[in-house]
Amino acid sequence: MIKLAHISTSFETGGAEVQLYRLLAALDKNKFEMMVIGLHRDTYLGDRMRELGLPVYALNVKKNPLAIFKAYKLLREFNPDVIHGTMYEGGVVGSVFRNFLPSRPRVIWTSHEPLEHYDKEPLRKRLQLRLWGLMSGMPECMMYVSHLNKEQHLDWGFNNKRAIVIPNGVDTSRFAPDKGKGMEIRRSLGIPEDAFVIGKIARYHVQKNHVGFLKSAAILSKQHDHVHYMLVGTNVDENNQELTSLIKELGLTDKVHLLGNREDIPDVVNAFDLATLTSFGEAFPLTLGEAMVSSVPCVATDVGDNDYIIGDTGRVTPPRDDQAMADAWKEMVEMDNDKFLQLGKAARERCLDNFTLEQQVKQHEDLYTLLAEQKPHVLPKESTIS
Repeated sequence: MIKLAHISTSFETGGAEVQLYRLLAALDKNKFEMMVIGLHRDTYLGDRMRELGLPVYALNVKKNPLAIFKAYKLLREFNPDVIHGTMYEGGVVGSVFRNFLPSRPRVIWTSHEPLEHYDKEPLRKRLQLRLWGLMSGMPECMMYVSHLNKEQHLDWGFNNKRAIVIPNGVDTSRFAPDKGKGMEIRRSLGIPEDAFVIGKIARYHVQKNHVGFLKSAAILSKQHDHVHYMLVGTNVDENNQELTSLIKELGLTDKVHLLGNREDIPDVVNAFDLATLTSFGEAFPLTLGEAMVSSVPCVATDVGDNDYIIGDTGRVTPPRDDQAMADAWKEMVEMDNDKFLQLGKAARERCLDNFTLEQQVKQHEDLYTLLAEQKPHVLPKESTIS
């Protein structure tokens, strides 16, 4: 049995953390013995990982920096064959401590960070990224979730000689077309049955550009009054005064529905006619795949791997162009119904062919097995796993 230690920077409910949970749930427990370390505070996601029967530890090193040495103690007791660090800090901790472990485990870093506008981040974050780049030759494998993200990291000094891309995968046991469930969600929100619903799932963050979403909605609403808009994600609720004020200012009070963080995302996605992302930057947003496999066409900004994910089953628009986004939505709203339904079917087929959790898990299991069977630093310069 291969002993696998996961080190995550956090247990927050972002895409990277949720995807880690799904991966842990799907990995073969008969082949892999696992433990999980979170460097920051505990959350309900940590509890959900524990429900999988895994030992899970949240160290809260921001509050107590010396707790980082507990990570070393836990790793030494577990003595893993492979350490997989999710996000930079998790990978760095694994690379530093592995030199003092009896098994000298192999290390993977996974980066989920989109870098389109990272040059505008605070100096501290930019210097930190440069430092991670200088250290990126330490692991046996650099893993990225998108091809564009892999290329972007080269400009920040990352060593991609042993880099691979494994896209995020959609859990097709949870996400599938089910308009009946979607209609229940719509009725619960008082949305008319003949409304066209445009939905977005993303936590509240400047990079996710909720402001642009609402401005595009205001443009479209002047031409199509029957369109409703659903926003879902952490801090995207009635308590968000910035959002509620802008909604009122734009005259969208009766059209925009703020759902906050939800556990019934598969049902919510089925309430959408069209899924969208208006982000300034992404890597490989799983929300697009979840919509596509539910036969919901997508319109997204041309950032990260969005264009690659959507292909010819939807539309991409330039970032920071609210009018272009509104025009793409308008095209979808006015599209012939049969043609629109065909787009949804094509989106589902594309996701099933390319972006399933089953495929992602198989690629991870193959990589873990390859690394566990190799001595440190002998992984080929270019991995054949893709």
